[in-house]
Amino acid sequence: MLELAFQADRTSAEPVYRQLEAYLQGLVEAGRLGPGEKLPATRELAAALGLARNTVAQAYDALCSDGLLVAHVGQGTFVAARGSGASQTPARSGARGFAWEGLVARRVRRIPVAEALEANPMLRDPAYDFRAGGVDLDTAPESELRRAFSRALARHGRALAAHRDPLGWPPLREAIARGLVARGIACDRGEVAVVSGAQQALDLVARTLVDPGDAVAMEQPGYFAAHWAFAAAGAHLVGVPVDADGLDTDRLARVLRSRRVKLVYTTPAVQCPTGVVLAEARRAALLELADEHELPVVEDDYDSELRCGGPAIPALKTRDPAGQVIYVGTFSKALLPALRIGYVVAPAALLTRLATVRIACDFATNPIAQAALAELLEAGDLERHVRRVRKLYAARLRALDAALAESMPEGTRWTLPAGGNALWLRLPAAADPAGAWRAVLDAGIAASRGDLFHFDGGGRDALQLGVANMDEPRIAEGARKLGAIVTRAARRGSRAA
Repeated sequence: MLELAFQADRTSAEPVYRQLEAYLQGLVEAGRLGPGEKLPATRELAAALGLARNTVAQAYDALCSDGLLVAHVGQGTFVAARGSGASQTPARSGARGFAWEGLVARRVRRIPVAEALEANPMLRDPAYDFRAGGVDLDTAPESELRRAFSRALARHGRALAAHRDPLGWPPLREAIARGLVARGIACDRGEVAVVSGAQQALDLVARTLVDPGDAVAMEQPGYFAAHWAFAAAGAHLVGVPVDADGLDTDRLARVLRSRRVKLVYTTPAVQCPTGVVLAEARRAALLELADEHELPVVEDDYDSELRCGGPAIPALKTRDPAGQVIYVGTFSKALLPALRIGYVVAPAALLTRLATVRIACDFATNPIAQAALAELLEAGDLERHVRRVRKLYAARLRALDAALAESMPEGTRWTLPAGGNALWLRLPAAADPAGAWRAVLDAGIAASRGDLFHFDGGGRDALQLGVANMDEPRIAEGARKLGAIVTRAARRGSRAA
C-alpha cells in the first residue's frame, strides 16, 4: 500500500479531513502521486493513519469534487489525468516536483494564510479602497522625516554603523519611556525594548512564553495577525467574546475555571476590529483574574493615540504593580507602516529573554530608522503629526457614519470606533454574506471580510471599513454604493425566506 507520512494536528481548528485533503493535494500537484495512480481504499488508509474511515472518505470526496481525483465504482479512486483538475500543475520534462506541502510543520499549517488572502483580497486599483491597516500617505511628514534622518546620521553616524543591541537604540528607548507618561505608564529605558513593529513583538512574546499545546485566550473577533503569531508557536487558541464593553471578562472567568491558560491577549483601548473600549469594570476584573490565576496579559495598544474624541483612557499597564502586563505599542499606525518600529514594555527579566529569542532570527531593528524616530520625538514633530491625522481620521469616520446611516437597510449594525481609522459593520440577518461579498468585489470595493478576524470560521456577516485611503467625498460615494449592494442582498434574502 502507498506509504503516507500524514499526521493529523488534533489541536487545530481545521477539520482533520481538510488537513488530509490539503496533504494529498500537495502530493498530486508536486507529482508525487502521478496521473492514473490508484489510492488506497478508504478503509485501508484510515487504518494506516489511525483515522476514522469517514474522515478519509470526506477528503477523497472533496478532491474528487475539485477534479484532482476520480472515483470508479468497483475499481477504486485514482489520480485524475493531467489537465482535468483546475489545480493541476503540469510536470516539466517528465520530472516530478518536490512535495513541500507534506513537509510543512504542523504549527505552520495552522496559519490560514490562503483563507486570509481570500478574505482580504488585494484588488488592483479598487474603485473604493476601504481596506484598513494603513495611513493616509498624503499626510506623511516627509520634510520632517528627511530632517530627522539627516540629523540622525550627522550626529550618530559611526555609532549607528556599529549598533547591534537587540533591545534597541538607547536614545529611542529613553524617548519612548518619556512619551509613555501620556498613557499613564511610568517606566525607564531598562523596561523598554524596540522591535520591528508590533507584529514582531507578538511573535517574540509567543515564542518566548508559549509551548506547543498551551492555551492562549484571545478576543473573538480579534486581531488576525495575533492569531497567527500564537498559532505558529503551537498555541491552542481559546476565543473570548467581545461586546459593546469589550472583552467579556465573565466568559473569560469561566474559561479560566475550566482549563489552564498560559496568557491573555487583548486590545483594550481600541478593540480590533470592533473599535469598542474595554469598560472600566472589566479592566479591573481582567487584572483581578490575571492576578488570581497568575497569567500574563498582553496589552496591544496599537491605536490608542488616534482616539476619536475625549481624553485618552489610561492603559492597563498603569495598574500593574506586579509586572504581569506586557505592553505592546507601535509607530506604524500613526506615522508609516513601512517604518516597522514598535516596542515592548515589560520587566527587564522578560525583555532579556525576548532579546535572546530575537537573536535567533533578527539581531536588531534598523538603527538608522530608530535614531531618526528618536529625532522626530525629541523635536515634537511626531506629536504634531498625530494631532493632525487624529482630526483627519475622526472627520472621515463621521463622514462614513453619515453615509451608512443614509444608505444602509434596516438591520445593518455598526458603531463609531473609539479611535483609529476603521469601522466594524454587521450585515442584516436576511442578507446572504457570500452573495453580498461577491457583489462588493464585483463593484470594485476593497474591504476586509469579517471572518479574517475569527479563527473559528465565524464573522462572515461582517466587514471592516477603513478610511485612511480616501477623502470624505469618495468615502461617502463608496458607502452609498455599498449600501445599495447590502440593500439588494437583504431584499433577496427576505424574498427567499
